[in-house]
Amino acid sequence: MTAVNEAGGGIHLFGLPISPVSYSSSVIPIILSVWFMSYVEPIADKVSPKAIKFFSKPLLTIFVVGTVALVALGPLGYMISEAISAGIQALETVSPWIVPLLIGAFTPLFVATGTHYGLVPIGINNRMTAGYDTVIYPGMLASNVSQGAAAIGVGFKSKDSTIKQLAFSAGLTGLFGITEPALYGVNLRFKTPLYAAMIGGGFGGLFMGIMRVRNFSGGSPGLLTLPSYIGDDTLRHLTNACIGAAISIVITFIATLFLYKDPVTEEAPEATPADKEQEPTHQISGAEIKAPLKGELKSLQAVNDGMFSEEILGQGVAIEPTDGEVLAPVNGTVTAVFDSKHAIGLTSEEGIELLIHVGIDTVQLNGEGYAYQVEKGQKVSVGDPLITFDIEFIKEKGYPVITPIVITNSAEVGDILTANSGPITFGDQIIKVIG
Repeated sequence: MTAVNEAGGGIHLFGLPISPVSYSSSVIPIILSVWFMSYVEPIADKVSPKAIKFFSKPLLTIFVVGTVALVALGPLGYMISEAISAGIQALETVSPWIVPLLIGAFTPLFVATGTHYGLVPIGINNRMTAGYDTVIYPGMLASNVSQGAAAIGVGFKSKDSTIKQLAFSAGLTGLFGITEPALYGVNLRFKTPLYAAMIGGGFGGLFMGIMRVRNFSGGSPGLLTLPSYIGDDTLRHLTNACIGAAISIVITFIATLFLYKDPVTEEAPEATPADKEQEPTHQISGAEIKAPLKGELKSLQAVNDGMFSEEILGQGVAIEPTDGEVLAPVNGTVTAVFDSKHAIGLTSEEGIELLIHVGIDTVQLNGEGYAYQVEKGQKVSVGDPLITFDIEFIKEKGYPVITPIVITNSAEVGDILTANSGPITFGDQIIKVIG
């Protein structure tokens, strides 16, 4: 691209013109390309033969998306990025305090969405062209120390020892420029500290904008990078940066003390002897789960999906069905249904939580070939119809119909015994809880 820009000419891919643009430190072109990929990848999945899908699906996806990104989406994203940069620079020219104020106040939201990566290159570009940045880095300094101060404020105000420990630890790293622990672990979680940080960051950014504070080198904005404001043979910018950071910290800390309150946890009233007599007692040990399908019983290790075969979702069995109907394996309640109708969750009267997942990757069918016979919250008895499905249709689409039946709260129910592999029919016992 450097050679093309210097000597002229053009770059082409498959005869299509490509703009000689560098996308280093860019974010908008990536967002556009990934958005486009979300439409291409499902199509590549459908057209790829099952035997080579592991290879062909990503190959087709990157071939199409890569080409369109280089030819169209990349240049479009570059123009959008340039427009954003020009807009910020125009604001900075008209009123130099506006952008640092906005950056100081709204950087937490930018960080939460990842869009702050689109602002950092602007600050870098300012330092490369003018020798200093008065827009992005001063505002981010105010914001970052405010994030830390908000978390520390929560630590002082909270009476919960767990929250205090987390808040003090996250707040300290926030003051030094690493705000994610404070942002995600404390401020976004409790919301009011986030508001306090935005208020303090706005005031600190406003001060540094008015004083035209200059940043001369990079680093994650925080107390440790204050020396990056030394330059122009003066300590004026460093002094004002310290004052701006102090304004952010103090205002945020005070606002947090006023706004933050520990979350209220409702404690259940202690049961009276009469209540305890009325409470139903469920005996999980000895509970049985019947076969919801007719077919061939197999172990979960036969399922070509690590979530099931490695028992990440829980212990259980799998059935290769020969009949397209799922019946209730327990007496209980339907607790989970899905838009794709390929799975169902049940909770038995004993408290056993079951997931019946008809087929592997069949969520991609978006409900085609499936029909529910029950609704969420409905009571069911052993043998009641739950789901009907078209085995041949699912197989024609290239998806296995092997059906895992797993106890998702296996850790709570204790040990289980599963039936051996072999032919199975409706109502046969496949799982027994023994402890």
